[in-house]
Amino acid sequence: MDGIASPQETASKPDKSGVQSVEVAGKILEVLIQADGPMKLAEIANGVAMPSAKVHRYLVSLIRTGLAMQSSDTSKYDLGPAAFQLGVKGFARFEPLKLAESVLRDLVDMVGETAALAVWTEKGPTMIRVIEAHHDLATTIAPTHHCPLTFSATGILFASYEEAARTNAAIDRELEQNRNSGRRNAPRDRGALAEIIAETRDRGFSAMNAGGGDGFGAVSAPVFDVTGRLQRALTVFGRSGRLDTGPESSLARLVLRSARSISETFGHRHAV
Repeated sequence: MDGIASPQETASKPDKSGVQSVEVAGKILEVLIQADGPMKLAEIANGVAMPSAKVHRYLVSLIRTGLAMQSSDTSKYDLGPAAFQLGVKGFARFEPLKLAESVLRDLVDMVGETAALAVWTEKGPTMIRVIEAHHDLATTIAPTHHCPLTFSATGILFASYEEAARTNAAIDRELEQNRNSGRRNAPRDRGALAEIIAETRDRGFSAMNAGGGDGFGAVSAPVFDVTGRLQRALTVFGRSGRLDTGPESSLARLVLRSARSISETFGHRHAV
């Protein structure tokens, strides 16, 4: 009849209803997720464009459910233990991450060297998954290894594509250390680092041979999300004499192609 939707029509229409308070809580959690560490109430309120008093009420409930917590020393807020469990479970079940691990294993089989995934943390570029090659000369890296920003392939990648607000302070500290220690094969000022970053962006990947004089080489390529933001770095490591890290090397092309395949599962589309 006119003006009345049939059951079939109703079932085919997407349900736009929902619980607004849950959506607001989700926005607050998103602000906490994006932060580099614990946040003040005012900072969270600013992040969600809501009055502090209203945000505080939501935080009380989020703390009760374990999704948030508040430090008794600083009164700052952070993600809670339940949020951590969600992250762990989500990591295990998220298909793009399953594909990423599969890509790592394929790289190790094809190249015969260690491969790893790294993400940005408050301590800088940090390995979250490492698949080691099975031979006596294989590079061994701890799954929580923190990579230098100015003289490692993984670090250079983050220096090139991560937000400057996150990397600037750490880069300045490292450059000073490079100068003071006389560290070999490492930039000592912003000008030298800028040249490396420009080259990395032009190629679409970073490469380092004996960075800092460590005797190891690596090629690292970016994994982007649907917004074009750097999600993680895909890196292959090996002893300098065993890896060809040149810009036209088959290794560089393979690592770049593999990283792009993972980016596509996150919804990123590379320009043709």
